[in-house]
Amino acid sequence: MKKELIYILLSCFVFGFVACNDSIEDATSKHVYSEDESPYLKVNTDARVTSDLEFAVGHFEAKTIKLADYADKFQANMNMTVDQVISGLENGTVVFYNISVSKNNWNKTAMTKGSTGWYYNSAGGVTDNSQTYVASLDIDKSAKTLVVNVNNSTVAGTTLSFNVGFAVKGPDYDNYVRFAFNVSVTDPSIILTSISIPTGDYISYGIDFNLYAKTIKTCMGLSVSEFLAALDYNGDTGAATDGSIHMYVIDPVTNVWDATSSYTAEPPGYWMNDLGAVCIWNTTGFSLYANTKNGDQKLYIGRAPSLATGTKFTISVGYKDTKNENNFFRFIITATLE
Repeated sequence: MKKELIYILLSCFVFGFVACNDSIEDATSKHVYSEDESPYLKVNTDARVTSDLEFAVGHFEAKTIKLADYADKFQANMNMTVDQVISGLENGTVVFYNISVSKNNWNKTAMTKGSTGWYYNSAGGVTDNSQTYVASLDIDKSAKTLVVNVNNSTVAGTTLSFNVGFAVKGPDYDNYVRFAFNVSVTDPSIILTSISIPTGDYISYGIDFNLYAKTIKTCMGLSVSEFLAALDYNGDTGAATDGSIHMYVIDPVTNVWDATSSYTAEPPGYWMNDLGAVCIWNTTGFSLYANTKNGDQKLYIGRAPSLATGTKFTISVGYKDTKNENNFFRFIITATLE
């Protein structure tokens, strides 16, 4: 009886061990994801490429990422060359999808920008609305690049992030290269500055354009000297030129450019009233003038006579190329009278 009991216990142990082995094998086998499932994202910091992309309002240009620049990452993480990755997209051995950071998985949403990429909303989510999207991404297989752009209506201050990735299609998506994009929209065309104008009738303060050479280069595509030479009037002689850059006054509240007023001070220049609007000398409320001087390479802001010390004004003046209205910049100036 004891022998029979021992045999029974041994049999249970053997069968239990086999069953456990089966369970272990089941638990460690790779899951094969169906087309309807979203594979989890295996954390691999070495497979990540992060790009901070800044777009300038009024000067939007697509940003291009060359996949060849990250050939080492494709080789290390997918054991593929860039050419093999592109070929894999064609024959189905490589997938290209979005990655959901919040859910830590692959987002297999079909492309919404034709057959080349996706549109994204302000939260970085995929959208199919080609009118209200904020940013977009395209893959150019022939050029082997990723191209990121923003909607022309996107306003300054907008920020969003989205991630895409290439992965070897298999039982899992663990062999991949991930591209994380942090997109921001700025407005380099606005220069904010505060000045203090010394006491005295018609005394002025000079704002040096050279301090803003980078802004002028970004917004106008010109050096400071080239910008001044392209003005429609020479500020030193007051003579008209064949230049296409015009000086404007902008409403500091509505930000509307005054495209109808002629120069009312030494050209290129204006007199302005206490609300920052164009006026002529000696009319009710005339307060400040703005002149551009070529030789000094400065924008001069001067005061009208008999104004009280401590008076503060906010004005805005700008410059725009009348032949290419995408080229412009402006100053928003807080002027305090000493």
